[in-house]
Amino acid sequence: MERTNTIRLVRPEDAEGEIAEIYEGILSGRTDALDEELALSKLWMSLGNDADILEVVWAHTDLMYNRNPLSFDLVSMISLVVATALECEGCRYFHESALDRAGVPPEKIEQVKDLQIGGDRFTAQEAEVLHFAERAARDPYAITDDEFERLRRIGFDEAELLAIIDCIAFHVYTAYVQAISGIVRPGMSREEWVNVPADDG
Repeated sequence: MERTNTIRLVRPEDAEGEIAEIYEGILSGRTDALDEELALSKLWMSLGNDADILEVVWAHTDLMYNRNPLSFDLVSMISLVVATALECEGCRYFHESALDRAGVPPEKIEQVKDLQIGGDRFTAQEAEVLHFAERAARDPYAITDDEFERLRRIGFDEAELLAIIDCIAFHVYTAYVQAISGIVRPGMSREEWVNVPADDG
């Protein structure tokens, strides 16, 4: 049965107090980074029902993208792989836009989105990590010791391995939040995802 989100969305114009402050922090950090329509997505508006959860998730996001031993491009590609593996369309639109704004070639973004990772467009490190991310997102128990050793052999240290795991797990979390609350569904269009229903809230 098709449904819309079941969690009330707290729009920026309706936010007060700490929620409004955190929204401002999210928006101020994205002025030149993303499409205007994606700056405050439905994910954040759903988390806007609880200031503590919103604050923790935003702090984690900021840490992952701005203070990470991995590059922004690699973190964003891991995020897009997880979004594709879990059919989180909203996540896919967001990370495609982030990669586009970062200057990643459209053909490479399409390959990541379609999980066709390989060839000259990807470094050995990128290809290995993105295949690892897809497997881990689909079945974390399928990951083997050999896969970790391959990542170590191509240059990742323990802090970077932890950052890879954290990025995968965090985006599984955000995909599930959006799927369970009805913010996303497989096959939804970008227009459906960014549109906030007029009768919501």
